[in-house]
Amino acid sequence: MGKALIAVGTFLSLCMLVFGSVVYFTRKEDTYAVDSALAERIARAVVSADQTGDPVDLRTVTDFDFDEVTIFKPGTPRAAVSAQLGFPFKGELRYTAESSELLVFTNNRRFVRFADYRGRGAFVGLQRPFATLTANDAVFRVDGGLIRRG
Repeated sequence: MGKALIAVGTFLSLCMLVFGSVVYFTRKEDTYAVDSALAERIARAVVSADQTGDPVDLRTVTDFDFDEVTIFKPGTPRAAVSAQLGFPFKGELRYTAESSELLVFTNNRRFVRFADYRGRGAFVGLQRPFATLTANDAVFRVDGGLIRRG
């Protein structure tokens, strides 16, 4: 009976080792998912600002600290995003049908979060293909669906 338990235990340990190796060696690069809740808050803030005339201040829309936000035009390749940020961008947008601009938030040159803008408005007057703004400058006015700095 003891030999059978040792054999079963050894077999199970070997199976776990094989399984762990398969998972480890076939894993993909770690990526960050888009912050969907943040994307929705930004879209709602833009709609509200268009109706009320109040500015959209990204510092009040976010619930985290950031010192810069870089806004990339739709379809900017990941390599170009990484080159602008100065570090490998590992963000993953799995669904892009409603997406337009990509907003990447950093703090001390380190990635914090990213979101996509999912509203009907259009960012205008920004440097293209990207615009880097400090947290203090990340304030927008919305008029007729046009989103402008200021």
